[in-house]
Amino acid sequence: MIEISRKDVESKYLMDFDSEDRFIKLPIHGYMDLLGIEPNSSQSAIINAVNNPKYRFVCAAIARRQGKTYISNIIGQLVCLVPNSHVLLMSPNYSLSQISFDLQRNLIKHFDLEVLRDNAKDKVIELSNNSTIRMGSINQVDSVVGRSYDLIIFDEAALTDGRDAFNVALRPTLDKDNSKAIFISTPRGRNNYFAEFYYRGYNNEFPEWASIKATYHENPRVSEEDILEAKKTMSEQEFAQEYLADFNVYEGQIWAFNYEKCVADLSQFDTRNMDVFAGLDVGYKDPTAFCVIAYDWDERKFYLVDEYLDAERTTEQHAVEIRKLIEKWDIDFIYIDSAAQQTRFDFAQNYDITTINAKKSVLDGIGQVAGIVDNDQLIVDQQCQQAISCLDQYQWDPNPNLMKERPKHDGASHMADAIRYALYTFETSATSF
Repeated sequence: MIEISRKDVESKYLMDFDSEDRFIKLPIHGYMDLLGIEPNSSQSAIINAVNNPKYRFVCAAIARRQGKTYISNIIGQLVCLVPNSHVLLMSPNYSLSQISFDLQRNLIKHFDLEVLRDNAKDKVIELSNNSTIRMGSINQVDSVVGRSYDLIIFDEAALTDGRDAFNVALRPTLDKDNSKAIFISTPRGRNNYFAEFYYRGYNNEFPEWASIKATYHENPRVSEEDILEAKKTMSEQEFAQEYLADFNVYEGQIWAFNYEKCVADLSQFDTRNMDVFAGLDVGYKDPTAFCVIAYDWDERKFYLVDEYLDAERTTEQHAVEIRKLIEKWDIDFIYIDSAAQQTRFDFAQNYDITTINAKKSVLDGIGQVAGIVDNDQLIVDQQCQQAISCLDQYQWDPNPNLMKERPKHDGASHMADAIRYALYTFETSATSF
């Protein structure tokens, strides 16, 4: 199955564009013939979207074994065959970037292209036509700025947060009228920059963006036996992520939050007849996170109606913002991280904010919240983007050396802790206030 956001992007064949307008100036068919390649539908769609003068940014959510990295590198080399062209290959880290870099070397060798410089230290290949292919890492983006690029390829884009790397550092380097960027990956949930960029292709406010999604069905070379084996050896989430390009689940995700069912407009929501409580995770160098939750005893549902998250602020500044939310929602109880006793004392002594030590068993708390989230009993206001993001992006630490499972400590974990303190303590305390 293939989905394409723009109706003028074809997937069944390579489209013809006027030589003056198309992005890839050299004939594609001849190049493919020399490589012995017959592009599949997802590869054709990517080429057609990139070649279309209407679209500068192409975001492709492509399932495993579709040849997505290969085809993006073919596009990159076709661009570099034009003199004085510059291509940047970006990945989450240098190890992954090296895969594309080595692929470029193989393509150069295949066509016996003349190379003026192949510098492993500087991570750049310079061809005799003064075109360059440069390798970069999202984690070291500063090393590749200060230049102009004709094409930037972001491979495995969903594996890291590249929003600032692109918006702040790299987009200004696409300063030519026809310069472009390709973002290619299997999805990793829907609340990250790759998903954000993907959905731009469906938004008329971003007319220069085109998006493509393709499942394993688009690769005719994938056998049914391979798929059956994958289903047997992979979890349901991992299979949906890797073979179906599913944005809703991913391997390592802790809570199966249903975005379509559980995000709503709660701006006019009336909580006056409900129990209202909050969770507070205190950060020092990390952000301090606060969430406000109302419980409807009749519907047996929780409603996350408000949130606060900020870093590098004083205790007083945090207290002022939390006090506003207490007064706005008439919060009954605030469950705080029991390790933050100094903050608890300061809040009570100086700001008249009373808190209760939260129950902190991490795995039990995660399990308690999972029972609520998995049954669609937690409804989140659409304005609470931090909560929505954490419910989607909270994941298990992938470190194989851990003695037992634990959640990954990252940007999603702070609000996740606040939600866990609130729901777990409320659920396992008295049945009513």
